Amino acid sequence: MGKIFNYFALLCLSVAAFCACGEKALTGVGFPEPPIEIASNESFGMGLVNYFNIIQTPGGTYRMYFAANENSGIAEDEWQQNLYLAESADGFHYEMKGKIMESLIEQSVCLVKDKEWPYRLIGNQLIDGKHCLCLWKSKNGIEFTERKVLYDFKHDTQNILVQHGDRLKLYSRLTQEHYQNRRVTLAELTLDGEQVSETEVLAGDCLYNSAATKVDERFDLLFPTYFNTHGGTTDTCSFRCYLADGPFMHELPCELNRWVEEDEAWALASPGFIFINGERYLAFSTRTATHDSSYTGMISKYKLIKVVLEYE
Repeated sequence: MGKIFNYFALLCLSVAAFCACGEKALTGVGFPEPPIEIASNESFGMGLVNYFNIIQTPGGTYRMYFAANENSGIAEDEWQQNLYLAESADGFHYEMKGKIMESLIEQSVCLVKDKEWPYRLIGNQLIDGKHCLCLWKSKNGIEFTERKVLYDFKHDTQNILVQHGDRLKLYSRLTQEHYQNRRVTLAELTLDGEQVSETEVLAGDCLYNSAATKVDERFDLLFPTYFNTHGGTTDTCSFRCYLADGPFMHELPCELNRWVEEDEAWALASPGFIFINGERYLAFSTRTATHDSSYTGMISKYKLIKVVLEYE
C-alpha cells in the first residue's frame, strides 16, 4: 500500500512540476473532424494488413510499413507475414512498393536523431525456432541490418520506440502468457539497443496498447485500446488516453470514441502522431469483423483522423 501511495504522490508531484514550470498543461485530446480513409486491404491486394505505421522521411515522402502475407488469402500461421512498404507523396494516397523483410510481426518503424543510421525497426522474429523481440538499424528505411536481440521471448502488439535525447523509450506489450491479462511495459534503451533501465510494468489491466507518441522532451501520450475482456474475448472497442512520465500515467479526456461505428472494430497504429501539412493525425485500422475472427475473412480499411491537443 505504501508503494502504491508513493507512486501516486510522485505522479502528482511530476504533473505539478510540469504545470509550475511556466508551460501550459495538457488537459485533453480532441478529434474534431471525421476520419479520412487512406487505404484498404484491397488497395494492396492483401487479405490481411496488420501492425502498420506511417512515418515521413527526411526527404518528405510518407511511408507506410505493415505486415501481411504474400497472397490475398489469410495466412493460417501468423509467421507467414512479412514486412511490406507503401509510399505516398501527400500522406493520403499510398502506392505499394513491395516486401522488404521476411517473417516479421508486431513491428513498427521510427526515425531517430542518428545521422548515419536514422531508421529503427522493432518487432518479433523467429530465430532458431524461438520468438525474439529484435531491433534493427537502417540507413535508408528499406534495408534493415545490424539486428540486435532485445528479449528472447515473444512480445505482443505493439512494440513502439519514442526518442528522448540520446535514449529510446520502448513501450511494449506482454502477452497473456506472462500475465493473466495483457500489460504494457516501459524500458529505456540506447540508440544501439542497449537497455539502461529496469523494465517497468505500467499501471492498468487488459491494455491493448496500439499507439504511443512524443508530446515533448518529457511527456509521451499513450492510446491503449480496451479491446479484450479478462477472458480474452472481444466486447466493445473503446479508447483511453494517458499522459506518460516515466512509469507514471495520468488519464486525459479523449473524445475518439464518438467516431467509432458499431459494426467496426478499431486498432490504433504505432508509433503515434504523423504530421501532414502542419496538422497532427492519428492512424488506425477499422475491421469489419471482430478481433477473434480477424483471421477468418475480415476486411480492414486504414484511416487518419485529425488530432487537437487541448491545453489550459
